[in-house]
Amino acid sequence: MIPSELLYSRTFWDRYFWQLQDDFSYEMLEDNPIHFQLTEEHVLLLDPGDDFSYISLSFQYEDEEEIEIAWDDEAHFHPNVLRWSEYKAIVTRIAEAHEIDSWIPALLLRRFVGIQSMDELQAVSAWELEMRKASGLYAEAELKEWFEQSIVQAEEDWVNIDRRWVYREPLGWVVEGEDAYSLRNSDNTPFPFPQWNQMLTDLGSE
Repeated sequence: MIPSELLYSRTFWDRYFWQLQDDFSYEMLEDNPIHFQLTEEHVLLLDPGDDFSYISLSFQYEDEEEIEIAWDDEAHFHPNVLRWSEYKAIVTRIAEAHEIDSWIPALLLRRFVGIQSMDELQAVSAWELEMRKASGLYAEAELKEWFEQSIVQAEEDWVNIDRRWVYREPLGWVVEGEDAYSLRNSDNTPFPFPQWNQMLTDLGSE
């Protein structure tokens, strides 16, 4: 897990969300992924690197080699790997298993949620707002401004976004559309669909 002095640092989160662009290096995070144990067999590994220029999410089943399932950068990103219901279930499990506040995994994993509609984005943003409040790192006026701006920006952008979740046998849920930007798609055979779907079943996700 990331050291607590970083998690409770506003500067850390401003850098993580690319709101603060400065020169920095968190050496303790270099080649040191954060392990989130979800079940006895399933692990998520979040690797932000030391400078957050390439934030990777990997999945590991038992002792098999981990496989990258999403990444986020500012050039050729493919972050959309979690459905809204899955995101909530995973955050809840991480908080329980690692005995940490829910806002920590919620904010760390937020960038990997694949939104498919304006209504869903409003729901996710409202929950993210609650998580940001829970962190104690943001002033009330600042949170209100952030939420309003995020919704306004989304309304402007959403008319041009083509992304949707579709259930495809035998794979399960996959992302489709010109703006899918996801490794969780029907053409990506290396994606660990059987293991991933078993994990979701174990977590009680829809």
